[in-house]
Amino acid sequence: MWKRWLLGLIGGGILFLVALILTLPWWFSPKQAEQLANRFLAPDYSLQLADSWQLKLTGLQLAHLKLQTPTCLLADAEQVKLNWWNFRRLNIENLTLDYGCVTQLPTDPNSQSAVDLTALFAALPISEVDVSHFQLKNTASLTQSNLQQLLQADIALNAQYTGEALRFSAQVKAESAVILQHHSELTPANGLWRWQGQTDYQPEPQKTYHLTSSIQLENNLLALPQQGSLDVSWDNADFSVAKGTVGLSWQGEKGQISGQDLVRNQPLLDVPFTWNNKGLEVTWGTLYWTFDGYQPVKAFLGLNIKKPEHQWLPLNTDLNMIFQTFGEFGKGEIVISGQNGEIGGGERFDQLHFDLKTRGDLRYNTTVAQTNLEYKVRGTFAEPWMVFSQGAIFKMDNVQSETKLHVRLPLDNVVIGRYGLEGRLQATLQGSTPQFEQLDLKLDGYAHEFIAGVKTVFDLRDERQNLRSAELKAANRWDWNVKGSAIWKALKTKVNLNGLGFWEADHIELTKLNANSGDVNITEVKMSPLFLELKDRLRWDYEKEKIRGLLQAQTDWLEFAYGGRFEHPIFGVGIDGKSIGDFSIAGELKAGLLGPLEISGHYQKQALTGKIAWKEQSAKVFQSLFPQKWEWIIHRGTIKGKTDFLIDENGVLLDGELKVKKGEIQLPDGEIKGLNIDFPLHYQDLTLQAKAQKPLKFYMDSIRLGALEIQRAKMNAYGYYPNSLAKPLILSQVHLDVFDGDVTVDKLSLPQQQLAVLNLKNIDLSKVLTMAQYNQIYMQGRINATLPFRFNHKACLICQGTITQAEKLNLKLDDEVVKGLKAGGWTESILVDVVKNLDLETFNAKLTLLPTGEMDLAASIKGYNPDKKTYNPITLNYTHKENMFELWKMIDYGSQFEQNLEYRLYQQAEKTE
Repeated sequence: MWKRWLLGLIGGGILFLVALILTLPWWFSPKQAEQLANRFLAPDYSLQLADSWQLKLTGLQLAHLKLQTPTCLLADAEQVKLNWWNFRRLNIENLTLDYGCVTQLPTDPNSQSAVDLTALFAALPISEVDVSHFQLKNTASLTQSNLQQLLQADIALNAQYTGEALRFSAQVKAESAVILQHHSELTPANGLWRWQGQTDYQPEPQKTYHLTSSIQLENNLLALPQQGSLDVSWDNADFSVAKGTVGLSWQGEKGQISGQDLVRNQPLLDVPFTWNNKGLEVTWGTLYWTFDGYQPVKAFLGLNIKKPEHQWLPLNTDLNMIFQTFGEFGKGEIVISGQNGEIGGGERFDQLHFDLKTRGDLRYNTTVAQTNLEYKVRGTFAEPWMVFSQGAIFKMDNVQSETKLHVRLPLDNVVIGRYGLEGRLQATLQGSTPQFEQLDLKLDGYAHEFIAGVKTVFDLRDERQNLRSAELKAANRWDWNVKGSAIWKALKTKVNLNGLGFWEADHIELTKLNANSGDVNITEVKMSPLFLELKDRLRWDYEKEKIRGLLQAQTDWLEFAYGGRFEHPIFGVGIDGKSIGDFSIAGELKAGLLGPLEISGHYQKQALTGKIAWKEQSAKVFQSLFPQKWEWIIHRGTIKGKTDFLIDENGVLLDGELKVKKGEIQLPDGEIKGLNIDFPLHYQDLTLQAKAQKPLKFYMDSIRLGALEIQRAKMNAYGYYPNSLAKPLILSQVHLDVFDGDVTVDKLSLPQQQLAVLNLKNIDLSKVLTMAQYNQIYMQGRINATLPFRFNHKACLICQGTITQAEKLNLKLDDEVVKGLKAGGWTESILVDVVKNLDLETFNAKLTLLPTGEMDLAASIKGYNPDKKTYNPITLNYTHKENMFELWKMIDYGSQFEQNLEYRLYQQAEKTE
């Protein structure tokens, strides 16, 4: 306040001296006038005029005028014009005032010298002062952005005294637009003085402010005004109260501060106060605020400010404030109190001295904030600071259905100054989330001029001065290490992490991070401990909305429940996005020779969506996906694939396709050649699914299983895997070329609930007997068969199948068999001669295979012996029982020996490659 009065007095003095000097007879030179004026100024103050002036009958013009203090240049006026004819008018084209110089002027806050307005007005001539361009320089200490906008704009000033009133106006332009206008008037009224004013401020098109004032002044300008009112209103969507008004009024010693939220039509302030020559007292004024549009906050203010009897400073202050929350989102209360605080102490009357306490809790929805703080406020008006006492702590708890978080901030000896926080700063986070339980993290480090992004409260030190310590530690920074552990719910394992980082200015950066887990054993998957490492810094510029980093995760092995596994999988991923909740990823997954699988995606709203793809490569790299117990070896073939994926709280979803071409697999007792697979991949809820309209398609040039050889095998598959009665896996359009004929199955459901039908067409019997190694019987011709079957059926595996001939059949008995049968007797000899060579005209058989392997065959045969010229018809009814499982073992034994030997040779060759 005293600076403003002093500035006004200086300005009035300047104008008076200028008027006095410039009205001297013009045969005085500017230098002579300058010397005369300086005799009346305070010691060490000097007025400097231009070397020459232009004198006319109506006035004079001066190029410049400067006022020098003992330490600095206070004011500099250019192009000064004084008109003294008819109406006195002073025009200044450019006027510069040094704010830094003003702050250095010596002051005496105890001065009570009266300023008599009546005498001042009587001394003023009827006149006008107009400043076209006014500038206040050296204002770096005034950091408020809106104030800087005004100070850097084009300012025009005008003052006019009519003999009855003193009027003042100001206009501020920025980019040719008027952003501020002010008009005020000071007039005498019944022995007193009334000052009335109006200010309109519009820094941006959608932000407006309006101020009106009316104050009744005593004749002594320094005396407290006995009556007045100030009212300000605003319209700013960025404010928590977008549209509102606040008013200050007083009458004598009693006054009132009131405010209104014009959007919600609710009160903001209701603060009665008493002020007089002894000080200011507020007895439980009330403040209202609605947080987040829902949660009402109410505060009660008790304030007592006392001044010394014969001086202004220091002020003794008692403060009590109670904050309360209430409403549907919870209730709470925080109390701030302090007694015998001092404002304006010390030799320069600019020191602060408060001891304060803050205790209580505030609740909002599921969050509770708890404080137990004792702190001291010290310093000066220009450099205030605050230090927390031992044991000061801030706590915050958030409890929801699936989340329980507890945050603790110990603040022992932490200093908060003009430029931010100083000292050891810690933070702990404990609890559980939908992803983690037994969460326990701790940040521990040291803060240096750290403002935590709060630029509206703290000043930023000049960039040239922000490296002040011997270690060149940058200002506005919190360096910390992070340690902790948690149980990763999805993997059912504990994770430990350790890292280093810092929060500087507008970004948070991790420079080192290592994390490791225990063994993973979940449904369908086992994994050795997982290791996560930061390969390049992870940086989050939260104001620019930019996050970037590079991480790598690896483990020794990953095994699936069916037995397949990945060896040494390594996943390197880059992160690029807006924030820790909205970023994109791009990376590669390798596992031994497998890969690289290219992975890209985007994480947003706690869900990761993206794509996985890998270029065509040798199918051998998927060898580890075959369980060792299968003893399959991949020899040839290529594989490629791509899939979209979604990972969220519901699990993993994959939707894509795989393609295998020209695969060749060696089995312990056989081989597969020319394998081609079209695999539409749809994975969700730990289940693979394929639709009937887009089934899995398998094709093989050949299959050899023991003694059985199959050519050109193909089938489709759709349904679910793992499969169940409710969600079966269905094989369809099964087609095999076997024994130079066709074997088909239209539809087979797994697990099987009803009979399926195996259809055989044009099966070459000679090839069947060759595989069966039947040397005693020779059969030529082809047959058809319809074999209803059901796996794991208690009564039969093949149930009443039928076999019919597809063409004429011929059956011959080996000579050794004929000879043996004839040795049985005369009847057998006659019968053997008849049947040892038969052409069958009709052949029908019924076949049943029991779960034990027993086969019952009942055949009806009609034919003749082509060696007999009579071609007498022969009818035979034949039954045969045999254990087919035992027979297959006998047939396959030799083939298995040979193929196992070949397999072992292949296996040894693969190991040496």
